[in-house]
Amino acid sequence: MLSFGPFWILVFLVIFLHQPVQVMAYNNGYGLKPFLGWQSWCAVGKCGTDACYDRQIRSTAKAMVDNGMKALGFEWVVIDDCWHPSRDSNGTLIPYAPYFPNGIKPVVDYVHSLGLKFGLYTSVGTLTCHGGWSPGSFGHYQQDADLFARWEVDYVKVDWCGANKTMNGHINISHALNQTGRPMVLELCRGTYEKLDNWGYASTIAQVWRANGDHHDSFSHTLEQLAAIKGKSNWSAPYGWAYMDMMMIGGEGCKDNPNPDKPQHCPQQTDHEYRTECALYSISASPMMIGTDIRNMTKVMNECLLNPEIIAINQDYLAKPGFQTKSCGDDAWVRKLSDGTFAVVVPNLGDKTDAVNICFADIGWPNITALVHDVWSQADIGISTNQWGAKIKSHDTLYVILKSAPPPVGCTVTCTTQISKRECLYGKTYGCFNETQSMWVAGGCRGTFTCDGVQNVNCSSSGEKNTTCPCSKPASATIQWEQ
Repeated sequence: MLSFGPFWILVFLVIFLHQPVQVMAYNNGYGLKPFLGWQSWCAVGKCGTDACYDRQIRSTAKAMVDNGMKALGFEWVVIDDCWHPSRDSNGTLIPYAPYFPNGIKPVVDYVHSLGLKFGLYTSVGTLTCHGGWSPGSFGHYQQDADLFARWEVDYVKVDWCGANKTMNGHINISHALNQTGRPMVLELCRGTYEKLDNWGYASTIAQVWRANGDHHDSFSHTLEQLAAIKGKSNWSAPYGWAYMDMMMIGGEGCKDNPNPDKPQHCPQQTDHEYRTECALYSISASPMMIGTDIRNMTKVMNECLLNPEIIAINQDYLAKPGFQTKSCGDDAWVRKLSDGTFAVVVPNLGDKTDAVNICFADIGWPNITALVHDVWSQADIGISTNQWGAKIKSHDTLYVILKSAPPPVGCTVTCTTQISKRECLYGKTYGCFNETQSMWVAGGCRGTFTCDGVQNVNCSSSGEKNTTCPCSKPASATIQWEQ
């Protein structure tokens, strides 16, 4: 736990010095990887209805286990403003009895019994945000933190409503949670940090923070969330993640029948748009907290949330979050994964089916060839040179991984005479690809080679990048350098 003296010094450095490097995120044991879980805001009724009940939370937690989400790393069950507390004469928060007749603790215990973790909501100010229908934690930071610890809460979402909402309030509520001795995730839901470089003080006191306002069930809102993190991929790291708010995949609940015992979706987007939302949350390393009803898994929910490759890309905490760039003129998001492969998302943002492309040089891929692997189907597509593309439906997205292309079967190269002083080793500093069309050398290797029967092929590399030489022409052929 942080002591309060150095804590204030660190906050001062973050806020007032504005260094353009990432501050080490605050580690209380939670948040090594982006959070995976569920939040209640849009599950029963349309977004903003925010209804939750004891039995609904239990059945949702059970569904997370039964539908396979838990096995892929989803573990957080977080209720929003819907627990609708009031304060008793001692100032202690009391959950709304019609929703939680036995209190919060039995629900927490049930969630824990499934191997999951439980979270709830408060506000840094005097009131919560659902029309101010419940008291916030201002004036009760330590009292509320102690109560949450006694209930064995694991995650506290702190909203930004009511009077007296300040940066100091955020700092004080973080300190109060630390003082309990129980590690609890702190999520900051809006605040003055949003306008500061490197998210200001957020990473010194919290493990996750909202990058923008609420994400509603519309494609324009997905693009607004993305705009809020554009150019800020270096501002997230282990133990401190920028969050694009709850995912709307599958669709919000239904306005006409907000029944907690009847899981249903009234989607406001197409499945193609939900696929794009999913891909962009995945590659951006945003926490993937689902705001819709996971007790009713639609086709696109299964396609996204139960795809181990989509989850693995999101959870690769050793890789920097994906960044936005241009590829063949299209908007693209690229993440250099810790194993050296590149994850690439290129959505079709137009209003009709169109071709979208990945130009390898544009995204920094170090070779002219790549083995293209489709994330959606979890299958290799094939080897491509310089670029690869496909026709994609409107608002759908291409999601692939680029891998180093292996040498094709049957291709052979031998070093006839080594010219360089650096050792030429097959498969390490030279080889062949494009079936039997050409060979490559790298790492300073220079020599004369026999490539599939073609003798006296001169090929040399002055650096680490590959140099490509044709096997079908004599040594005087022009050398093509990779971009």
